[in-house]
Amino acid sequence: MRKIIILGSTGSVGKAAFDFISKNKKDFEVVCLVASSNEKVINKQAEKYVNCKTYLENPKKANYSKKSLTKDKLLELIASNKVDTVIAAISGSKGLDLIHHSISCGKRVLIANKEPLVMAGEFLINETQKSGAEIIPIDSEHCAIHQIIKGRDLDSISKIILTCSGGPFHSLSRNKFKVITKKQALNHPVWKMGSKITIDSSTLMNKALEIIEAKFLFEIEHKKIEAIIHPESLIHSFVEFDDGTILASMAEPDMKIPISYGLSYPKTKKNGLKKIDMTQLKELTFKKIDRIKFPSIDFAYFAIEKGKGMPIFLNAANEVAVNHFLKDNIQFLDIYRLISVVLEYADKNNIKLSSVSLESIQDFNKEAIKISNHISEQLIK
Repeated sequence: MRKIIILGSTGSVGKAAFDFISKNKKDFEVVCLVASSNEKVINKQAEKYVNCKTYLENPKKANYSKKSLTKDKLLELIASNKVDTVIAAISGSKGLDLIHHSISCGKRVLIANKEPLVMAGEFLINETQKSGAEIIPIDSEHCAIHQIIKGRDLDSISKIILTCSGGPFHSLSRNKFKVITKKQALNHPVWKMGSKITIDSSTLMNKALEIIEAKFLFEIEHKKIEAIIHPESLIHSFVEFDDGTILASMAEPDMKIPISYGLSYPKTKKNGLKKIDMTQLKELTFKKIDRIKFPSIDFAYFAIEKGKGMPIFLNAANEVAVNHFLKDNIQFLDIYRLISVVLEYADKNNIKLSSVSLESIQDFNKEAIKISNHISEQLIK
């Protein structure tokens, strides 16, 4: 039986993971739940397991639960033999330290959020090699790639093609982008997700971050990574090989499917989830991303090629921009504008990550956020 900690248990992915695990108690057990501040949800979740502990980073009151742990006790639990699997579903850059600690302790880490690998991909991959930890992606695109390439020679890959639904605006004409509202941007046509990642999907910044993540996760040259729009969201990624073969991974757009894969790997277990009926498919469509409408894709390649912490600046600028957009401080197109100005500022001023460690990455991220906030204040004025 796998003993599991869920980081971000009160978010959309965390809830999906908890629900799936709770319906498969013969195989899995939740030993600890971690979240930011949602006392009501985490306490209700913890009731389903007698020995389940909880940790809230920002509790409203210190004694919110008799099951609560301190941060030190949480770190001890992760390091102990009472835990073998950590599901990382904390949105944004938060949780990098817990993911790093889990990897350092040699755990299986199922990563759903893109930001940790964007910020510290090479560092985290190197840590897995030292500790014997295992990273399994459970976002749908990278999970699909993981399934396709396992057991294959990575040198035989000629291209990785990430798919995306295109969000709500892939068919919207470019001249209408200036009047996009927050309500429209939060209305994703396929997935039900948290607000931050939903906005990332509307700008295709989620795909930009996934390009960077794929480079580190699969240790592949970024020029071999592409992204295309696939509105039906049934094929989650393609891998093209040197012999001309293209393999695709298809599944219903349900986060519980990659969660099931990651928890059961290398076995494949029945999960009771909906399967695709091929006879009912009307069409599968694909189209190129308009990189003038969606400059986020070019931001990704720029950040990769510049390196030296530029992906951290990209992620920080995006987090700041999305936060302002959700607060109605800026317009939709200002998200791209802010990111572009921040990247240009970091490049012109030669701001680089000089050393690689958890502390240096976190400090560099704080500086990137500080700079992004300063630039955003000028934009808002």
